[in-house]
Amino acid sequence: MRDQQSEATDDGLAEQAALWVARMQSADASASDRQAFEDWLAANPAHNDAYQEMAALWGDLRNVPLAPRHRRSGSKRTALAIICILCLGGLSVFLSQRTGLIDRLHADYYTAVGETRVLTLEDGTQVSLNSDTAVETRYAEQERRVVLLRGEAFFDVAKNPQRPFIVDNNGLTAKAIGTQYAVRSRNGTLPQEVQVEEGEVQVETSSGITRLGAGDVVTLDAHGAAIVSRQDVATNTAWREGKLVFSGQSLRQALNILAQYRHGRIIILDETAARLSVSGIFDLRDTDQALRILETNLPVTVTKLTSMVVVVRSR
Repeated sequence: MRDQQSEATDDGLAEQAALWVARMQSADASASDRQAFEDWLAANPAHNDAYQEMAALWGDLRNVPLAPRHRRSGSKRTALAIICILCLGGLSVFLSQRTGLIDRLHADYYTAVGETRVLTLEDGTQVSLNSDTAVETRYAEQERRVVLLRGEAFFDVAKNPQRPFIVDNNGLTAKAIGTQYAVRSRNGTLPQEVQVEEGEVQVETSSGITRLGAGDVVTLDAHGAAIVSRQDVATNTAWREGKLVFSGQSLRQALNILAQYRHGRIIILDETAARLSVSGIFDLRDTDQALRILETNLPVTVTKLTSMVVVVRSR
């Protein structure tokens, strides 16, 4: 029995089964669809096991009793929801990877998803690159300019008043005044942001100029307005030490950050789970372990549908 379950949850097979669940619940499933489905079932006994398991799982997740091998009226919305969730996960990963490739072609330095890296630029400035980050350097006699193409980077700037150090990111510029600071590009649900750990930074956006000191953070909202707050920048940037530190953040916020370090999507199915409070220190190099710890310590269930799709819900 255990061997059948393991086979049925294989990434590729689970994905096929989920798509067949969606298709066979659809009100517009054709005769040729049903015949192709029967042929798929007959091709391997494991296919039926995978289909039954996925049908039961989705029925549980959506509280909809999915009939295993016939059409059900009124279930088209559920079928479309399944397709949308699976396609959204796969499509977003595909687009993210494609965009990453383009950015890396322009970059002087970059990291892959889940990788962090520290490098030293020609002037002695140290740059820590977070997961899936790409930067381009444009040094000249009058200034030192770095373009953050994607991701997040922390800069420990070598002092040189005659050559200002400036970071560009999609309409935002952050000019250092002998300092240590991080700049993050907009990444999914994570906003564009500048965090100062030491010294001062002058941030210029379309909404104006903001001068930040140690502990100040400027976050751009959906309309491009700059919101300044006080935060523990060392904790926020603990990824430089291979750790993620949370202190009372919502589970939604924690999972949005955790998702930066793995391929695919983490989907929260209900607001009750999303609002749960998370505190703790996690190893960003093992996101599966982090998910297991969250499942153990919070009233949630974590279900890995495929290598690219993880579902979190209240239990």
